[in-house]
Amino acid sequence: MHSITLDEIQPGMYLSKPLISADGAILLHEGTEVKERYIQYLRNKGITALFVGETETGDTIAIDEDFYDPIHKKEAMEAAQEVINHFRVGKGIPLDRVKSIVSALIDQLGQKPENMIHLLDLRRKEEYMFSHAVNTCILSVMTGLAMGYDAKRLGELGLAAMLHDIGKIKFPRQLALQFPDYLTKSEREEYRRHSFYSLEVLRENRTLPVEVVNACFQHHERWNGSGYPMGLKGDAISEYAQIISIADVYDRLIVGMPHRRPTPVYYAVAILNKAAGEYFNPAIVERFNQNVAIYPTGKTVRLSNQQSGLILGVGIKSKTTPVVRITSDHDGEHNRIVELDLIKNPELFIVDVEELYSSYAQAYADRAQMYHAKTQQI
Repeated sequence: MHSITLDEIQPGMYLSKPLISADGAILLHEGTEVKERYIQYLRNKGITALFVGETETGDTIAIDEDFYDPIHKKEAMEAAQEVINHFRVGKGIPLDRVKSIVSALIDQLGQKPENMIHLLDLRRKEEYMFSHAVNTCILSVMTGLAMGYDAKRLGELGLAAMLHDIGKIKFPRQLALQFPDYLTKSEREEYRRHSFYSLEVLRENRTLPVEVVNACFQHHERWNGSGYPMGLKGDAISEYAQIISIADVYDRLIVGMPHRRPTPVYYAVAILNKAAGEYFNPAIVERFNQNVAIYPTGKTVRLSNQQSGLILGVGIKSKTTPVVRITSDHDGEHNRIVELDLIKNPELFIVDVEELYSSYAQAYADRAQMYHAKTQQI
């Protein structure tokens, strides 16, 4: 096993180590034969060298033949920025442009939903408003798909999610980016008015479906009636708004805000689950959970039997029980490659994730162990 530059790669060589991106996604698995199209893709990613050998290693997983190209994310970000820029110069919403982008995202989600989690990447703070709109759209549409929405309803849901915070264009930039918990009382009162500002802005476009307008207006309402602006409760809240509210909170948690660091995905999901039935419709939270990769591909985890391994991927039916490639036993020894599908091994569960989020990981691991102990007693 040795590292060589991409220029030195020869046909017939195989990866001797998995190639993992900065965000934890496995780009190429160990044992993959390096092909010319892979080399070009890696160059575009800024990768200059690989660990290779001359023979294929055993027990490998075949890679997906179609790399995901995040072109739609870039276009969607541009469209979100265009919406804000148009309003700043008094041009109104470029509705056809936004609808086109939403339609493209829906098409891609329908074709390969398991790849779309990679759209929810880290973003620069100066792009937060644009990326938040796009991520909320993606998460909302993924949930709508899980709920069996048809094309018309998906289109309306996606459009509402893209426009849900449009009223914030009337705020000073710092207020628009702030997390409500860190605002003064007067700032919080002004912040809550963005729902009315959204209603005012969206009503100017008479071609927007009333369902879209209502969803944007109501996305801060809560299942128990504690939300705003109207204090609506339960099914009195637009179903689109119920979905968007979950996606909105989730994305704000995992990306972080001023004065608050990002929350690990698995901990953000735990927060949503705890709020189900109180702040959020529990049935929709359950559907939302089906589309979130709680344990990112490529992360190192420790299992309840003290073995350590690498997350290879998650199944469509359960995002909480990934496939783990064991890299070492409890004593640190590693004898052979073993891949465990945790959905087929219910006696095992993840108790820790690599030190990146150590404090959160330990808290969530403690909860996981308590929950597992309780379920074994039932």
